[in-house]
Amino acid sequence: MDPRDFIDSRSLKHYLEEIAKFPTLTEAEEKALGEKIRKGDKEAIQSLVKANLRFVVSYVKKYRGMGLGLLDLIDEGNVGLIEAAKRFDPAKGVRFVSYAVWWIRQAILHALTHYSRIYNIPQKLADQISAMKRKTAELKIQLGRDPTREEIAQAMGISETDLDDLRILDERNLSLSDKVNDDDLEVEDRIHDAASPSVEYQIIKASVQQQIRGILGELDEKEALVLKLRFGLDDDRPLTLQEIGARLNLTRERIRQIEQKAMRKLSRSQKLQHLRGYLN
Repeated sequence: MDPRDFIDSRSLKHYLEEIAKFPTLTEAEEKALGEKIRKGDKEAIQSLVKANLRFVVSYVKKYRGMGLGLLDLIDEGNVGLIEAAKRFDPAKGVRFVSYAVWWIRQAILHALTHYSRIYNIPQKLADQISAMKRKTAELKIQLGRDPTREEIAQAMGISETDLDDLRILDERNLSLSDKVNDDDLEVEDRIHDAASPSVEYQIIKASVQQQIRGILGELDEKEALVLKLRFGLDDDRPLTLQEIGARLNLTRERIRQIEQKAMRKLSRSQKLQHLRGYLN
């Protein structure tokens, strides 16, 4: 299957209209397709991919301005989606989109590093990388040690995943640029409705949280509580180490130790391995 079959010279608007025709799958339908895929059914791969093309559109928007146009990002995201479909095993107990998100992200990052070397770094991205380095240096002085990933992301007001992306792009010394064309800008406001990201997000959220709750049974009460608060399983908002410490009347460092101990225990869990793509 050539992933570029999904995107041709047609406008983004037309593409969104086309993929909106593919219905989302129920968990049972997804499982049935996964079982067919395990038996070598190529049509099942296509069906699973088509049902999740809208998720790719909603996901790749965060990578705009990093060297590839929106259609190129969608195209590369579809490469990852197809790879995930080929490897999907419903017996692992994880919904497809929560498994596929890791493959989509990796495909996009690979494309950015491979195709974007000939361009100059756009000012927005250069500013973000500079801010990352500046905040890292400032925190190192303030804390008297190397700051953690969480501390840097919090200081910059970005997610830890976005910080990881900046580090990858900086470490590989990329030269990136991207000029958004007028056509992209015209359809940008339509993407949210056409892509229906909330549907896929709710699938990811429900699937992953269900899996995490099952895994927490392998921990003692305090360890499980700390991870519940960290993942936002109780009140839908992940808490920082400091917030958890205040709630449990423990120091931030003590909460960090409990979290690390819990994660070490869970590192041996097969279920956790299946969730790593989403958690990263």
